[in-house]
Amino acid sequence: MDEHKALEAAVEAAKRSPCAKSQRGVVLFHREEGIVGSGFNHPPTPFACDGSEACRAACNKLCIHAENAALRDYLWHRQEAAVHPRDIEMLHVKAVDGKAVPSGPPSCWQCSRLILDAGLKSMWLLHEEGLQAYDPEEFHRLTLAHNSLPVIRAM
Repeated sequence: MDEHKALEAAVEAAKRSPCAKSQRGVVLFHREEGIVGSGFNHPPTPFACDGSEACRAACNKLCIHAENAALRDYLWHRQEAAVHPRDIEMLHVKAVDGKAVPSGPPSCWQCSRLILDAGLKSMWLLHEEGLQAYDPEEFHRLTLAHNSLPVIRAM
């Protein structure tokens, strides 16, 4: 599976998001095995998105992020694929009216640290100029910089 097919699958995942502010979808894919995990942003059960201004303003703090949901899907349901995380690529997409739109720069520190810690091969985002792959460490560094957070490394 290539990143363009993964993008299509991530859009399908995003369409399942009940979020009124921003529908996000993520797939974990392996070049030979295909999709090994998928997820979308959503409030944890039994909570719901009500579309209010308060809900929209706190969305990134209230919802399970699509990246987290995709990793959980891989761990809970798809592990039989026996694919090591270092061979898995993650692709994140924002969907508007069921179509992929540029999602902006690496910016979510919660997800970037999760991606780095999981040991994934790469992280893909859709930008104006097309899909771009990031090394997880680079993705995390860019995310920290975007949020004016310090980059602290072990010696």
